[in-house]
Amino acid sequence: MNREDLKQVREHWYAAYFAGDIELLAQVQADHFTVTTERGVQSKRSQIDAISSAKRNGSWFPQGGEKHDTELGFQDSGGSTTVTGKGFTLTGESKGPLVEFSETWEWDGSAWQVVSLSYGAARN
Repeated sequence: MNREDLKQVREHWYAAYFAGDIELLAQVQADHFTVTTERGVQSKRSQIDAISSAKRNGSWFPQGGEKHDTELGFQDSGGSTTVTGKGFTLTGESKGPLVEFSETWEWDGSAWQVVSLSYGAARN
């Protein structure tokens, strides 16, 4: 259960998200994975279906995208780690708003899996 391994898995997970790599997302995300935003809660299945649909329509990050963490913290608790911080996305030439996020990751003895992600507008 190595923090450097977790950091690397996070980077691959986010890269897969922006690339629309649903196979890697499905592998890294736990079956009960959820995303929580101001708009509500989304399950792993509904997220992957939405990404697949957007890719078919050519509307999934057509200019590419990447995330940038401006703050990052780790809190270990048994076999899980909570990652919190702030960051923004870059899509083409466009910089997204600053958001606060919290991710819960679990170590299953051989690999990290993300269980939940929540994010929203950063408070100043």
